[in-house]
Amino acid sequence: MKLNKYSSSIVLPVFLVLAVLVQGCSVGGKFLPELGSLSAVKKDEVIVVGRISLSPKLEKDEQELDPKGVWDVMGYGSKNKNRSMITFNSKPVADGYKYVINPELGKVFFFSVPRNLKYIVDGEILITFSRYSSDKVILPTGFKLNIKPSDKAVYIGDLHYKRDDFNSITQVQLKDNYKKARSLFRKKFGKKYKLRKALIKRIK
Repeated sequence: MKLNKYSSSIVLPVFLVLAVLVQGCSVGGKFLPELGSLSAVKKDEVIVVGRISLSPKLEKDEQELDPKGVWDVMGYGSKNKNRSMITFNSKPVADGYKYVINPELGKVFFFSVPRNLKYIVDGEILITFSRYSSDKVILPTGFKLNIKPSDKAVYIGDLHYKRDDFNSITQVQLKDNYKKARSLFRKKFGKKYKLRKALIKRIK
């Protein structure tokens, strides 16, 4: 990893990822809702705060998430509108039972996540989906969260993904916008919980 001298960020290496065209989300997983109140946080959970952004941004009609002939009973299309899918796991691999958050792109997110889920193992942005296939921007992940037993809330950083004309990710930056995140956290939840800065790190 190397620091970008023009901003408070870390440039992360991008690994080659093959996109498999499939419909639907990962088998054996659960969607975690966005946190609206501290009363919804369970004893075995920690509030994870951060941001996912894409450059260039999605164009207004770039996503096609309401295809003909598909009965989207689970609301998969609406869950992906201008959002990313970020998968957490208790181990550093994307198998077994996983948990998924769907933060809106470009906005600071707040999700209550089981504290044993210390790894971010998968990421994607759905562009189109139909009864036969789906097109996605695959987001390189492979990160570990730094969660202490005493933590109530952690800021993991802002992940900024740059893409080319073929929707392949060419660069990943981890930016530190802790002060902004803390201000928004206090505005939304008050000062009952301390938001600790705990930037994610690459899984070795």
